[in-house]
Amino acid sequence: MVEKINHTELEMLIRHYYEKKLPLFIWGRMGIGKSALIRKTAEAIALKKGKIFFDWNKGTLEEKQKVFNNPEKYFVLIDIRLSEWDSTDIKGLPIFNDDKRSIDFKVPFWALLLEKPESDGVLFFDEINLAVPLVISSVYKIVYDRIINSSRINDNWLILGAGNISEDRAYTHDIAPPMRDRGGEVELIGANIDCWGKWAIENGIDSRIIGFLNFKNSNLFKVDFEDEQKPTTYRGWERLNKLIDGVKDWAEMNILCSSAIGEGVAKEYVAFCKISEKIKLEDLIKKPEKIKDIEDISIKYFLVSAVADKYKDKKIDFAKVMEISEVFDKCNNAEFVALLWRLCYGMSKEFKEEFIKKCKTSLANKYAKYII
Repeated sequence: MVEKINHTELEMLIRHYYEKKLPLFIWGRMGIGKSALIRKTAEAIALKKGKIFFDWNKGTLEEKQKVFNNPEKYFVLIDIRLSEWDSTDIKGLPIFNDDKRSIDFKVPFWALLLEKPESDGVLFFDEINLAVPLVISSVYKIVYDRIINSSRINDNWLILGAGNISEDRAYTHDIAPPMRDRGGEVELIGANIDCWGKWAIENGIDSRIIGFLNFKNSNLFKVDFEDEQKPTTYRGWERLNKLIDGVKDWAEMNILCSSAIGEGVAKEYVAFCKISEKIKLEDLIKKPEKIKDIEDISIKYFLVSAVADKYKDKKIDFAKVMEISEVFDKCNNAEFVALLWRLCYGMSKEFKEEFIKKCKTSLANKYAKYII
């Protein structure tokens, strides 16, 4: 068993391992954000060091050459999906030396960057236990000895590995104990709704998705290989967010949702979105006192997400948000006031400014901690 940690703890751990330049292996369920968190942490380190963050995989050949020629200006993330690689992709292709009696290996371009003294960044071997054993063996020496053939990785680089755990039935290969012992090890556990919700707000996830998952926490991550449903993961919700942008047709919405997060959860989510057809949203916004008559909690979650959207689009003002908040507070629905404010603040930075200037009610003392 390895230590189980959350996303915040992993971000802290990566920073420590970067400072000491020690290898770290990260295990965890599929789709819970291992790769995304590594990228986020790399971006934060780049910012702290005053360097330009560069994602090697997304760069053009011209951009890579620019980074190679000016390595001191950049903090680079090199993400290698080992499940897609052959051993020669890392070791390089054999070439004859001039004497024709011996061979050397032509290494990948990124490996040449690693040996430049001024280069800096994170070398990330993802899906490490999905790779074939021969590829894993090729990585063995890199992780500990920091050598790719005759090229030595300079002391600035952090080497990370990540992989799935057996529960995901991902046809993983066992990592030999000597390999695992060459670095630290942790298991990333799934984020709770508060942690995920904070990330979702910061990254512009559709407020309906955030509202629904606050209503139905259990649907944030749902993987059951026995029911033959498509797994529902954090990555799936992020995918859905992109797919449904601007979609109005319910039949189209059903198909998109099912493809992204699985049929069962999709039906629940679409039914949540259809609440807009069951209530007179504009009436509730004009006369918030009517909220007191609502007993269905799913409607309240939908209402909060809809109000936040209207504030973001400047269709209602700060005073109206406060008026609605006061009604929720009188109904002893503190969770809805908190969620509404978090959504408004995440969607519009003007909310905090208006709050500081205009919010003089008793609500300020009760809920200010959610945005300040």
